[in-house]
Parts: sequence; C-alpha cells; structure tokens
Amino acid sequence: MTQHNVDSSEDLHPIHVSDLGKCYQIYAKPTDRLKQALWRGRRKYYREFWALRNVDLEIKAGETVAIIGRNGSGKSTLLQMICGTLAPTEGSVRTSGTIAALLELGSGFNPEFTGIENVFLNASLLGLTQEQIRAKLEDIQAFADIGDFVNQPVKTYSSGMLVRLAFAVIAHVEPSVLIVDEALSVGDAVFGQRCMRFIRRFTEQGTLLFVSHDLNAVSSLCERAIWIDSGRVRMDTATAAILTAYTRSCLEASNAEVEQAKITSGTAGETGSPTENREKRGLSETGHASKTIEFDWERSMAIPDGQTHGTQGEKVNWDSERDYGNGQASIISVVLREKDGDSTTAPKCGEEARLEIVARCETFIESFIAGFVVRDRTGQIIFGESSIGKKKLRAESQQMVTFSFGFTMPFLRPGSYSLSAAVSNGDATGFQVLHYKTDTLVFEPMVGERPIYGVFATTTMNIRVAFQEMRT
Repeated sequence: MTQHNVDSSEDLHPIHVSDLGKCYQIYAKPTDRLKQALWRGRRKYYREFWALRNVDLEIKAGETVAIIGRNGSGKSTLLQMICGTLAPTEGSVRTSGTIAALLELGSGFNPEFTGIENVFLNASLLGLTQEQIRAKLEDIQAFADIGDFVNQPVKTYSSGMLVRLAFAVIAHVEPSVLIVDEALSVGDAVFGQRCMRFIRRFTEQGTLLFVSHDLNAVSSLCERAIWIDSGRVRMDTATAAILTAYTRSCLEASNAEVEQAKITSGTAGETGSPTENREKRGLSETGHASKTIEFDWERSMAIPDGQTHGTQGEKVNWDSERDYGNGQASIISVVLREKDGDSTTAPKCGEEARLEIVARCETFIESFIAGFVVRDRTGQIIFGESSIGKKKLRAESQQMVTFSFGFTMPFLRPGSYSLSAAVSNGDATGFQVLHYKTDTLVFEPMVGERPIYGVFATTTMNIRVAFQEMRT
C-alpha cells in the first residue's frame, strides 16, 4: 500500500504498479457507519466493493499507452493512484520523473483563486520555481486563450475554460510523463486540435498514459493499450488487437441488451404460421421480388469497428476468433470491383469503384442494413458508409441480399488499407450487429502523382449506395 518516487535516472520504467487494489466500504445506511466506528472493526456493517484489484503493469519510458474500458471499470481509480491523489488499499505504485496529469475537471484548482493564482499554484506543485512560472506565464495565457477570465476566480469558469487553463499549465511544465483522462472531450474543436498537436509532439520524447472512449484517438496516438474490465486487467497488448476485442465485447453487450429489451416488451418471438407472421408484418406469401434500389449520399457514415488482419478473397466464412454478432445473418462475400466490374485489390484513385457485400439471412430481418469502414495501417478510420437512414429493407429467412456501394475512390496516401464490413438489424437510433467481419479485405490503392494533403483527397464525396435482394 505504498507509493515510491525515485529519480528518473534510476529506473527505465517511470510507472511500475504491483498487485494494486482499491476497496471501498459501502454502507446501507448512515447509522451503519457510526456502528462501524464504535465497534472498531470487531464487527462489519458494510460490504466491500473492489474498484480495482490485482493490477500489475509497467510503463516503459517513451511508451504511448492507452487505458480503455467501459464506464465504471476502474480506469480513473487507477490513474488517481498512479498520480498519488488516491491511496491504494493493497499493492504498490512506484513512479519516477515529473508526472503531469489532467484528470477530473478542476482537480488541483482552488475555486476561490483566480486563474493566474491557480497557474502559480499548479505549476509550483509540478516543480517549477516562481521565476520559471513568471517567464512562462505569457505563453500559458496564450495557450489557454480565455481572455480576461484569467483574472477571475475559477469558480466562475465553464468546464471548457477549466480544461483550457489546466492543459495550458501542463503543456509548459515539461513533464516526463503525461496522463490525460478523458478531460479533452469538453473542449471546443480549435482547442482540441491544439491539445492533440501538443500531445503528438510530446510523444516524440515523453511517456503518455491516455484514457479515452474515442477509439480513433487511441488508435492514432497509442502503440499499446490496456483494457480494464470490472476492476481487473483483461488484456494488455498492441492497440490493434485490444480495440478489436474491446469493440466486439461492447457490441455483444449491446446485442444482449436489445434482446433483453425484446423479452421484457414481449416482442422477442412470433407465434402463428409463417404465412400469418408475414401477413402481420405486411408481407405477401411470395416475399420480396428481386430489385435494385439506388441512393445518393452526400456524406459517409461508419459503423464502429475493431481491427486485426483478416482473410483476403471473395469468399468469407465466419471466424469465431475475430467475427462477432448474434448470427441472425452471415456475410458470404465482400468484393471490391473496378468500374468495368472486375474484382481488384489495387483500385485506381479518382475512378469509379463498387463494393459488394453479399449476406444471407438466417431468420426474418425487420430492417436489414449494411456498412463498411476503411482503415489505414494505424487503425484510423479513413472513410466508410452504411445504408442506415434509407428505404427500409425487410428480408426473409434464407434470403440472399447483395448490398452495392458505388463511389469514386478517394486519393489515398500510398500504403495498405483494410476494409471491414457489417450487416445489422435496425436504424439510426439503434441497431443489432448480426455479423461484423473485421479487415476482411486488404487493398493498396493506385495513387498516381497527385499530392495528398491530410488523410485523403477527393474531387467529390457523392457516394452512391445500392442493394439488391435475391431469392434462394
């Protein structure tokens, strides 16, 4: 239950956690707390809640590490113990160097002090002298960019202004370890970009511990991830593998919640003959005729995704190790085609392309939708699309459906890209994942000599979507 601070030159691991745990005493009513104090531990009037237990980890100098997990999993508790603001119940934490942390809003600020006074207070706690703070004060104020509010008590600040001031201090104390816990989500777009630029520069020489629900930010910033689940480390490995497993777990949990809601509302199953059930849904005995429906899209949409390396080729089988969904439909094939209809793994940028996703329904699907995302080698989503929000498609059991996404291939940076596909049941307000196939297609675009600024370049984003139903 100890925390040791050593000189950074003595340890190549600025953060070392051993068998760490935090237990809280939960009392049913206030009088039980008094009884516990009077009995001095001879009787127990509380139940134990372990927010974190048996956590072992080492963070090497220069590593960029993400900590992910659902709300209440213990992420913030772990960070608070690493920073020393919360005492562990068991185990030990050893840190070295200067640790700067941006945890919950307003932590470390005195609400009665002005912004300037809190700058001096926080920076001195992080090791700066008064002379050093005065020398950096103008730059700190410029980074925070909160105007005359810097001379007002921080109790008058908005949450965004608190984050601006706190991050501005951290950015100018030159820490060896930076810890950020979801606080940047409250800032505006301009300040968020300013912070991300600083973080990217910092990772070139410092150690980053980053907590966020933004999996794109995690993928692009961190080379390693730690998944905390119910107070314990569930996985600790490369970011790509972690995000695949974590996304799968979240979607499976979401599917389970939807199924439970159906059971509760009494709509989980249908009674009566197949003909009666179809009539209840407004369907004829013959079902759907084969047809193609064209859509024009102005912007792209993406279904949540994880990433690993998948199987290349047209035929796609269910992979129990990587695929996820409730199994009510299966993706049979995923093919990328050029404008002449030939399949390709080297599409030409700037030319027409078409992605075909063929799926088979194992049961009646009320609102059948499909989508895809394209990721770069770091796992960041580049673009994607789905049929959410368009004409409702009902599909019968054993029916084969071809979703066709037509678009102009954007000008991508040279390299390999992976494509993941999914079929679901639902709409924009919520859906169940039936089958998600991660990185089922890998392709290398033919870029040509056009310069690429940013993630990709395109002359138009008018993406067209079509799907075709086929009876088997």
